[in-house]
Amino acid sequence: MGRAEDFLERYRILEEELTERYHYDEKFGSPVVRFSMEKEAKPFREKLNLCREIRNFLSHHSELEGEPLVEPSEGIIRFLDEVTQYLRRPPLAISFATLFEDILKAGPKNKAITVMKKMQKQGFSHVPVMDGGKLMGVFSIGTFFGYALQHNMTCMNDEMLIEDFQELLPIDCHENERFLFLPQTATLFDVKNEFEKRSQRSRRLAVIFLTDNGSVDGRILGMLTPWDVVNQR
Repeated sequence: MGRAEDFLERYRILEEELTERYHYDEKFGSPVVRFSMEKEAKPFREKLNLCREIRNFLSHHSELEGEPLVEPSEGIIRFLDEVTQYLRRPPLAISFATLFEDILKAGPKNKAITVMKKMQKQGFSHVPVMDGGKLMGVFSIGTFFGYALQHNMTCMNDEMLIEDFQELLPIDCHENERFLFLPQTATLFDVKNEFEKRSQRSRRLAVIFLTDNGSVDGRILGMLTPWDVVNQR
């Protein structure tokens, strides 16, 4: 099989994969065109459009006097395989997450100043507060400043414990931030899509937690911030 035939066969496989995944109907046009318009396809879009042009050309003007007019490169054929493999096995978000065992966590009786120093040193902006394996809430620098404003606190009390911030720790008590819980089957695209959505009432999505059941009551497996998925495909 020549490269032209190989290209057309790989393109056909890609079309079948897209038709099956998105339930496209041929009467609505090419599944490749429709996929290329999706946010998920942004990293592939330019080459997908090129492949579509090559495919159309080969389908109508493949040969002249028995000789192929165009021979697609090995690279563009590999690209078709790459997209097909991505559709069959999209990268899971857990692969880009900070796993639970590596997450900086806090307990109710931990000193707040100690936790904050660790946050600065280890580069964590948000720390899940755990009590007996259960998520009580999230502590962040915003939590501290919110508490300080509410209580007219002018300086840090080195003896303050994480539990002293209890009123601001629960997931729904963060004024300017929100948190989302997704299952371990969530893909990288699922996570990127959530971070790219417009903020709800000025509350930005700060952290996505991956849990075994996708809910706040599930066992935390990992966490992601926007920095974890930026420029990832």
